[in-house]
Order: sequence, then C-alpha cells, then structure tokens
Amino acid sequence: MNRSLPTPTLTLEVKSLLAYALIPILIVFPASLYVAYQGINDSLRNIAVTFQERIEDVITELKDENAQAMKYPERCEAIQEDLLFESYLRELIIVQDGVAICSSKRGELHLDLTGVFKRNEAKSGVFLFDIKGDPRQRTMVVVTAQEDRANSGAFAIVDKNYLVERLGKVEDDKLSFITARFGQKVYPADRTFVSDTLHYTSTSSLYGFSLLVEASPAFIKRRAIFYGLSSLPLSLLISITLFAVMSHIRNRDSLVDDLKKGLKRKELFLAYQPIVDSQTETLAGLEALIRWQHPTLGLIRPDVFIPLAERQQLINTITDYVLKRTLADLQSIANFNGIHLGINVPPSYLHDESHLINLHSYARQFRHIGIQLTVEVTEREILDDKGRTALADLRKSGILVSIDDFGTGHTALSVIQKTQFDYLKIDKCFVDTIGLETVNSTVLNTIIDLGHRLGVKMIAEGVEEQNQVEYLAKMNVSYLQGYHFSKPLELDDLKESWL
Repeated sequence: MNRSLPTPTLTLEVKSLLAYALIPILIVFPASLYVAYQGINDSLRNIAVTFQERIEDVITELKDENAQAMKYPERCEAIQEDLLFESYLRELIIVQDGVAICSSKRGELHLDLTGVFKRNEAKSGVFLFDIKGDPRQRTMVVVTAQEDRANSGAFAIVDKNYLVERLGKVEDDKLSFITARFGQKVYPADRTFVSDTLHYTSTSSLYGFSLLVEASPAFIKRRAIFYGLSSLPLSLLISITLFAVMSHIRNRDSLVDDLKKGLKRKELFLAYQPIVDSQTETLAGLEALIRWQHPTLGLIRPDVFIPLAERQQLINTITDYVLKRTLADLQSIANFNGIHLGINVPPSYLHDESHLINLHSYARQFRHIGIQLTVEVTEREILDDKGRTALADLRKSGILVSIDDFGTGHTALSVIQKTQFDYLKIDKCFVDTIGLETVNSTVLNTIIDLGHRLGVKMIAEGVEEQNQVEYLAKMNVSYLQGYHFSKPLELDDLKESWL
C-alpha cells in the first residue's frame, strides 16, 4: 500500500522571516529601478540640452552671417573671404528677385531660381533641405528673407558632414541615436521621430526644432544593474530593522503574557533591603522590592517588566501581589519591633477606593506583627488632588508616607508644598557626591537642610562607602540604605543575616 508523503508546511516563524526578507526587496527594488529610470532620464536630458544649445549657436551665428552678407550683396568677393574658414558652412547664397547672384563657394553667379520660388516662397527660418532632391544629402538651411523684396534674401546651407558628425554619428555609449525634427522633416532622413524605449525629447524655444535622444540598451542595463545591486544592502538593512522591531513587539507581547502567567504562578518574589539607623546602624526598616524569576529567561530586571506592567495596566495588580506576598513572607517570622516597611505604590493605585481599603486592611495586619506600613510614592510620578487626598486619609489611619527619589523629577517643590509626608528619601545620585566638589553635592546639603526644616525623617539611598555613612550621620540623616550594609535579600537570607 502506497503511503503519500506529508506535504511540507512552513511554520509561522519561517513565513515571518520570508516576509521580512521579501517585503523590503519588493519595495526597495522597484524603487531602485525608478531611481535608475530617473537617472537615465536626467542623463538624456543633459545630453539633449547640450546638443540643442550647440545647434542653436550654429543657427544664431549663421543668421548673423546672413544679415551681414545682405548688407552688401554686391561685395561677393569679400563675402567669400569672410566665410572661407567656416567649418560648418557648406555655402551661403544671396538671392535677389529669385536669382542667385553670389555664392560663398562659387563667387558671383547668375542662377535663375524662380522655378524654386514658384513652389516655395522664401520665408525666414530654419529648414531641412535635400540637396539635389536626395534625402541622403539632407542638411540644414538657415534662411533670412528680405522683408521688403519678394524672393530675396540669404540662404546659409550647413555642411552635411557637420550634421553627420553632430547628429548622425553617436559616439556616446549612453545613446542609441539622436534625431532632429525641423517642421515636418527629420534628420537623419531614414529615422522617425518616435522611440519605443527610454528617451527624452527637447524643443528649442528659440528656433522651434526638436531633438529626440534615445538611451542605448547597454546604458539602461548598466544603470539597472548598478541601482539593483545598490538596493540589496538597503533591503538587508530594512529587513534587519523590520525583524528587530517586529521581534521586539512580539517579545514584548510575549513578555506581557508571561508576566500575567507569572503572577498566577507566583514566579514573582520579594527581596528586602534593610534600612538602618544612622547612629546605631541597627535595623530600622525594610524596603520590599519585586523580582521576577522567569522560567526560561531567568531573572528579569524590574526596570524591564515594571514599565511594561505600567503600559499594560498591570501595575496595580502587581501592587496587590506585593502587599499579599510581603505580608505572607513577614508573618512567617517572629514579631518585629516596630520597624517600618516601604512598599512602592503608583499614583493610579490611589485612585480606586477598593485599593485604599486594601491598604488599610494590610496596615492593620502588619501592625499585628510589629511592622508599620509605609507607602512610597516616587516624586517623578505626578500626584493629582485625588491622590494627595488619598495619602492624607492613609496618614490619618497610621500609614506612613514616603517621597521616593526626591529631587530627581520636575515637581519637587510642588510635591512638598501640596503633599503631607513622613519620610524623604534622598536619591543615590546625590549621595554619590559626598566628598566631591560638584553641583549635586550642594544640592544634597540643600535637601538635607530642607528635610530638617520640614520636620520629616530622611532616608539616604545607595549608601556604599564608609565616608558616606559618616557624613550622613554627622548631618543627622535618620536612616541609611545601600550596599554598604546589605544588598536586597531574599527572605531566608534576611532571616539569617538580620533577624
């Protein structure tokens, strides 16, 4: 029995990779061909304009020669001498009343042209003329008719070889050919004034003739290959950028889902950083810091998942999680002796009445084990009137309020003017200036002085050096927190080292 082989299928990831690779190519490659087309068109325009200007210069000069010769038509010998070395002039003929009387090539003559003028009245302009009626001998004639005398004027006939050199032979490998049109005739005579490939047409505003320049297949091919190959690095760059952006979005969305699952699976845990009395260096408080041990990605930093939680409206859920886990952790330890516990609370958490009820409930339960709950609000986060009212209500029930990272945001003065609080936390960036002559070191002293004037206790964060400990104790900063005393500890390590 024959078994049919399973049809291979592409996974979503493979399809995505193919899309990231192909989409930029499908966009950039046609764009590169368009740029190539524009470049070819610009080159053709420049060439056409150059040839047009050359022909205009010749016509202008021949018109001047005609006008000069018509002033003294009887001085044929002088006219011959003047035009002897004109390389592009085949012959200049002066005609009076239908009779040629002077030729720059043959001198004085008497050639009856009335038969010609019966068919074509002499008019000023630029024309293509077939010498002896032979289209292969076609050349350009500049006619200057005498306005007050019929069938009279000057006829400057351009040397056919000049036109051959200028228009008949195309040495520029960018071009297939150049065609000129004067009235209804074209030059070379065996051409038509049309093209089925890339070309450019220019028309002289001075003399009304037109030029058509056609790009050679080799030139088109070179430009297409050049711009096509040049588009590959750009396509690759766009592909990489697109892949990176989409991967970031996909990873972010995936991380959001993982965070939601992590909250349910209790992958997030608390680390506690001790806060010590600056005078006795004994334990005076703890700050609860959330951590996330991802099952596959390992430990994920708070500065990665907290902003993500804020954007996805999960931050209040995490705050509830922190309160619940912290209470469960610390209830497993013997009674505390009145230490304060700092928990970060976002302003949005204070806008919901049910959250305020939770805080009151947790505060009572923490008091039963000798812990005073402290709500930490970051100064950089904007507190509105509703948030400030909520904080005032919490303080009335015995919950302490701490302003975190004071001085690092844009609203420091408005915070202390409008918000009642118990602790002022000095950011590490100011503590690091101790012993240094910097602007921030002056700011540190100003913050400490401000805290004393307000009658609030201060907590210095990020204390790492002994000289910082001594300076802050000397300045009567009540509490110190930092790696000099302890890093954030998991519950078992906290029990072993501090309790």
